[in-house]
Amino acid sequence: MRTDPPSHPSAEDEVLAALRRRHVREAVAALPGRCPQLVAAITEDPPPTYREISRRLGMPRGSIGPTRARCLACLRTLLRTERYG
Repeated sequence: MRTDPPSHPSAEDEVLAALRRRHVREAVAALPGRCPQLVAAITEDPPPTYREISRRLGMPRGSIGPTRARCLACLRTLLRTERYG
């Protein structure tokens, strides 16, 4: 059985990945309202429940999903228009 050695990212790949992460963090910080806090919460590992997010951010549980969708749409637009990542 032949096994290939594990591939390691090149230094250039690591630098580009770090730049993408920085650009995404900057774009998230530029989002309006409580979007930065909501995006930060939903990207935690493990992600908190909607109940925990509701309590933490002081927003009704029923508004988390629609707000999340708007925040992510805004983030996608910002990343495209600002040429991040």
